[in-house]
Amino acid sequence: MGFFEYTLLGGIAFAMGWAIRTYVLAKRPAPDTPYSFTHPVIMSYMGAFFVIMLLVSALIGRFILNHQSFDIAYILVNSLVATFVFSFGINPDTVRYDVPD
Repeated sequence: MGFFEYTLLGGIAFAMGWAIRTYVLAKRPAPDTPYSFTHPVIMSYMGAFFVIMLLVSALIGRFILNHQSFDIAYILVNSLVATFVFSFGINPDTVRYDVPD
């Protein structure tokens, strides 16, 4: 996989986080504590996404990159980076992107 494929994978991860924030979390009633990076709901979505990315990374490594065995380092790093990018999409603290004057 080259730079374009990893950029595409990052874009998909960000879009999934944005879609969950926009279409799932925004439709729920407002919680007692506002959503933040450490809110249990946000953390549970990030944990679920990490587990999904472990599986996806293992499949990418096996069938696209033709690794003969499970490359644990590749799977973990790819999943952590994708979850990090996903966190930017799901985190409601970055909704406004105000540029300072």
